[in-house]
Amino acid sequence: MRDDAEARVRDPVGAFAAEREYLEAIAAGPGRVPDWRSIGPEALDGRETQTRRPALYATIRRYEDVTDPAEAGRRVNEDFVPLIKQIPGFVAYYWVDAGEGVMASTSIFQDQSGAVASTERAAAWVRENIAPLLPTPPIVVAGEVVASG
Repeated sequence: MRDDAEARVRDPVGAFAAEREYLEAIAAGPGRVPDWRSIGPEALDGRETQTRRPALYATIRRYEDVTDPAEAGRRVNEDFVPLIKQIPGFVAYYWVDAGEGVMASTSIFQDQSGAVASTERAAAWVRENIAPLLPTPPIVVAGEVVASG
């Protein structure tokens, strides 16, 4: 199997068509990201291979002891979601009510710097806007997305 550098030299358009299509799908919005794509046989001497799509990064925050989940959800939707969408590389954001005072958020970004910025922005926004509703600091997990469907 040829490495990426050799593929770029042989056919820079065909070798990266899958990545280009993937990035265009991201720009179109959530729910439009294609699954793994194959490089066509024309790109690599008739041998079809799979290419890894560009990395995505996720940050998951779990909040416990939420005092008013409905109000927290309303404020997040109306005030925080527009802020996080402004961060470069934004792909998607989800706020989940898990019941019994537990809520969680998932932020997806095209790069690690976007994911880090979202964590910083979320901490500041919570502190300034809804700290009484989220009295317990969140458990934060972040990293590269290694599987999706």
